Amino acid sequence: MLIDKRKLPMVEINFMNTIHEEDIDIINEMFKLILMYENTPTQISRQNIDVQYQKWFHHTVEHFQREEIKMKELNFPSYEIHKQEHDHALAQMDSIFREWNNSKDIKVLKTYFIEVLPKWLVQHIESMDAVTAFFLNTVENSSSQGAY
Repeated sequence: MLIDKRKLPMVEINFMNTIHEEDIDIINEMFKLILMYENTPTQISRQNIDVQYQKWFHHTVEHFQREEIKMKELNFPSYEIHKQEHDHALAQMDSIFREWNNSKDIKVLKTYFIEVLPKWLVQHIESMDAVTAFFLNTVENSSSQGAY
């Protein structure tokens, strides 16, 4: 296991926590496939990596879009900054995948998954997502209280 879900920072919005836990499941499965390929580099294990990576990429796109829709809906003041971070992360994921496909060098993926991804994910949750969740939760709670 690359990332322990129990050590993942939590934010004030449940849907964000749920998505982060789903991310961790997909990432951990991806890392298992990376290690399997490293030990036994077969065409099947390579295809499994490609399928799982695409699953992770699409899940991440949906994850980011859901957050971005909510941020826009509630006029989150730092929307552009948060969106830029999402766009940068997706561009990096795409770049790493292209590099892997061009080189077939498992070290490309393994290095990214060990050295970059866990640190980025935790930092993003603790900073961007925590602030965003606090804002969204505050706005939603204040609007629902005003309706009574």
